[in-house]
Amino acid sequence: MRGSVLLVMLDGVGLGSPDPRRNPFVGARLPTLTGLLGGALPLLGCGVLRGPQAVLVPTDACLGMPGLPQSATGQTALLTGENAARLAGGPVSAYPTRPLAELLCRQGLFRQVNSAGGRSTFLNAFRPESLEGIAEGTYRATATTVAALGAGVRLRTFKELEQGRAVTHDVTGAHVRRLGLEVEEVAPEEAGRRAARVAAEHNFTLFEHFLTDLFGHAGDLEGGRALLEVIDGFLAGALEVALSRGVTVVVASDHGNLEDASVSTHTVNPVPTLAVGPGWEAFSGVGSLTDIAPAVMEVLGEGRGGGRQASGRAHRRA
Repeated sequence: MRGSVLLVMLDGVGLGSPDPRRNPFVGARLPTLTGLLGGALPLLGCGVLRGPQAVLVPTDACLGMPGLPQSATGQTALLTGENAARLAGGPVSAYPTRPLAELLCRQGLFRQVNSAGGRSTFLNAFRPESLEGIAEGTYRATATTVAALGAGVRLRTFKELEQGRAVTHDVTGAHVRRLGLEVEEVAPEEAGRRAARVAAEHNFTLFEHFLTDLFGHAGDLEGGRALLEVIDGFLAGALEVALSRGVTVVVASDHGNLEDASVSTHTVNPVPTLAVGPGWEAFSGVGSLTDIAPAVMEVLGEGRGGGRQASGRAHRRA
């Protein structure tokens, strides 16, 4: 297996309107993102945006099923390449059902990479009480954690956070500190550099950021802008290291939400899939969440050829 991919999964970020009263992307300071895309801002109807080493593709998150897309099915589709919403009979929120969990363990990206002889890791630092709950069987795991544990991936601790080898879910540690936990607060750029250094040692690295979905449900427009600026800084730091070490950085989302502060629910808007670095072209044909995992494996030298783009067209027709 060759190459490295750092997948940054943002929960609940879609492509929204150009209205600054609704969409926090409008008015946020995003020099890294817009710089990668020739000054363009990813908005609803923007089409495919390209830069010298980057592509941003509007991506279907509805998976051909009625109802608002949800996290459990969206993340499962993103991590496995299978239409999880169809498997479940419709969108499933928050925590994966047993069939979804079995699919994640059997076919999640962690499993795919490890089975092909590669190395995978989950970058998030888990709180001590969460690790205790997992050991005791009382912790309700989301799709990302189910996929990691199902592939035998060791979860990172606060000790690794202290060593600069993990990242808090909020990037900087500020939100975690407000919860009363003693962690170092770091600049977004430094968190990004740390993430990319770890990614350079692995074939597949996942980082999950879920505050975007929480702020979307709250309709917090200013808070959403601040979150996007933190993510932009994280991306700047990650690319500073990643591009010099052959790591492809991918930013993806499971469903829309944050981009429309006028509603408190998820949206049916397409989500942005951004790929930067040596393997960016593999993502230029992504049409559905189900196309992302095959594109990752293609970058790592384990692709399925033309099946990926055909799959995306089929899901858009469904």
